[in-house]
Amino acid sequence: MEEASTARARGRLPAELRWLVETIAALAILTAVVILGTKFVAIPWTVLGSSMEPALHPGDRVIVDLRTYRHRAPEPGEVALLLGPDGTPLVKRIALAPGPSEAPAPFVLEPEDRSSIRLWVLGDNPGESSDSRLFGPVPAGRFRGRVVFRYWPLSRLGIVH
Repeated sequence: MEEASTARARGRLPAELRWLVETIAALAILTAVVILGTKFVAIPWTVLGSSMEPALHPGDRVIVDLRTYRHRAPEPGEVALLLGPDGTPLVKRIALAPGPSEAPAPFVLEPEDRSSIRLWVLGDNPGESSDSRLFGPVPAGRFRGRVVFRYWPLSRLGIVH
C-alpha cells in the first residue's frame, strides 16, 4: 500500500495502469504500422446495415485484408468488401451457388484474364440485402479486400467466417 501511494506521490502510475497504457500504445502503434505500411496491408471498416446478419451486425468493426485479392480471386464462402454497381462500398459473402430461381453461375473464372472474372455475391440476410440477385455478378476488380477479423464489439471478437 505504501509503495502505490509513494509511486503516485512521485507522479508515477501504478503498475496495472502503466501496463494497460503501454499495451494500448503498443496496439495503436501496431495498427498504424499495418494500416500505413508502404502498400496498405489492412484497413479497419465499420459494417453498415443488417444485410450480413447473423455473421456481422450493424456497427461491427472489422479488419479488411487488402493483400489477398491482389494475388488471387475471391473464393466462395469468403466475406468481402467490394464496390457495388454505383461505387458504394458493400460487405457481402461470395456465393457458393445462386439460389434455385437465379441463374447465372455464381462465378466464372478465366485465369488468363483476371479482368473477366465475375463473382456472385449475397448478403447472409436476404430480406435486407441488395446483392447479386438485384445487380448481377460483380467484376473481380471491384473487390477491395477480404473481411478477416472482428475487433468490436469485444463480446464478438474473433475471426469472421
